[in-house]
Amino acid sequence: MARNKTIFKEDILRAAEQFITEKSPSELTARGLSKYMNISTQPLYAEFENMAALKRELFSQIYYRLQNDVFNKKTHEDPVINLCLNYINFACQNPKLFKTIYLEKHGEDSHSVNEFSYNIFRTLIQDDPTYYKLTETQINSLLTGTWVISTGFANLIASSTIHPSQFEIISFLKDAINDVLQMEISKS
Repeated sequence: MARNKTIFKEDILRAAEQFITEKSPSELTARGLSKYMNISTQPLYAEFENMAALKRELFSQIYYRLQNDVFNKKTHEDPVINLCLNYINFACQNPKLFKTIYLEKHGEDSHSVNEFSYNIFRTLIQDDPTYYKLTETQINSLLTGTWVISTGFANLIASSTIHPSQFEIISFLKDAINDVLQMEISKS
């Protein structure tokens, strides 16, 4: 008689996300995950061709949730400030997942978080009258500048080192955006 399937793809992905949050993406191996789930490796390979496929689907799923549930929240009328505030809030509300996604390597595809972030940034500013005429160089500078500042705020707030108000964060971000855009204009 054939055995009933008891472990499904969704179960594996959920466990893999918990695993990388508790441990790290670099420790995510078939043996490590199967031990964590208290199963053999057979169900993993029944659902995924290999661990690279599992990791791709896992991070794709996480990025999809981030894009739709976290970064699309409307907290400010300026899309760059809105994205930065959502990023900072995500880091403060989910510090382990934030660290896993943004501060640790994900294996062979270490650029995927950069591509994900750039694509969200590009999509959010493409129709905004303040930003839609920016060159690729200006967009990259603006993304880099605001990402560095937002990551600094996120880490310092999450560690209770600083306690700025939303107004202070927004003021700082506005100044940074203006500085980056002025710097790019003066280079031209």
